[in-house]
Amino acid sequence: MELYKRYILPILLTLLCTTSLEAAEPLIKTSYVYARGGESLRELLEYQVGIPKNVLDQNGYFEKIKSWNPSLEDPASLASGERIYVEIPYRVVLTPRLNSPSESLAASGASKAQRKTASTGKETSQVVAAISESDDKERQGRWNFSLFYALSRGSFQESILNSNITTKSSQDSPFTLGLSTFKKLHYDWNYSGSLYVSKLDSGLSDQNESVSLPWEYGLNSYIGYQRESWPVEVYTGIDHERFSSYNTEELPSGEPLSTREHTLTFLTLGVSKKFEWFGKQFLAKASYSSSVMSSQSRESKVNPQEFEGTKFILYLNMKASKDWFYHGFYKQHDLEGATSLHIARLGLGFGYSF
Repeated sequence: MELYKRYILPILLTLLCTTSLEAAEPLIKTSYVYARGGESLRELLEYQVGIPKNVLDQNGYFEKIKSWNPSLEDPASLASGERIYVEIPYRVVLTPRLNSPSESLAASGASKAQRKTASTGKETSQVVAAISESDDKERQGRWNFSLFYALSRGSFQESILNSNITTKSSQDSPFTLGLSTFKKLHYDWNYSGSLYVSKLDSGLSDQNESVSLPWEYGLNSYIGYQRESWPVEVYTGIDHERFSSYNTEELPSGEPLSTREHTLTFLTLGVSKKFEWFGKQFLAKASYSSSVMSSQSRESKVNPQEFEGTKFILYLNMKASKDWFYHGFYKQHDLEGATSLHIARLGLGFGYSF
């Protein structure tokens, strides 16, 4: 029963929420609009798109749309052709007040998406608009992808159970490459996921012994949720990863230094928040994970127990330009199996969104 409450029930609730989202009637309409150049974000939304002022201000959609477009370089003066993602309640009536090339999105009674181009001395924008109800039901946003790179330093501390023996070692990675994705599923819900592979240098123990380390990999899949009044987004899902540890507990019996590969699956709960600081746009995340499944490449000759325990991650992302970003992370594992293992890894890198 404890296993059911702790692990199985949250997973079932997550799957139930996802299924309910897929069957729900559309509550929003979405589109991309393209700036002519020189106008502010508010002018584009209020006059060219025609979103009522009370929706933008009283319902808070101006700040929401601004936060949904972190790549905007200057909301006070948009660049020609700059693309803005717009999402509003489905029943909002749009009243464009400028004779601009931008058409309103999801116009009442429209049956299909239309595209229109215009020129003010030269072509400046192209707007995808008039999303129909059937389109809205199928498209609640677009898939966003990012490629990222990181280098990291890892420190390992292992203690042999029921003894005073403790060893320290390092595992540095000059090359971690990954792919992440994000998609809005519904008004308050979204999906995110990522996968990565990591090349490790030869490990070095506190006895100055080195051993070749296999590649690490990891992947995750999350469902996120945020209400209008909440200061942060909450997300939950699954993390799956493989890493290596040394046969520390076997060394006192004369075994040579070697590694074992461990594959763990975690149930994760986290929070995230977007914010601005000194004119830069940031995304911060913090998550806590507890292991639900574990396996290893071979059993220890001293203790066959597989690793289980917890993981904690802090992550910070800063936009460098429209498509590029810098990021950093701190990841910590506290596990018990054949040994008591503490892993701390600090990484820095950059990425590209498309």
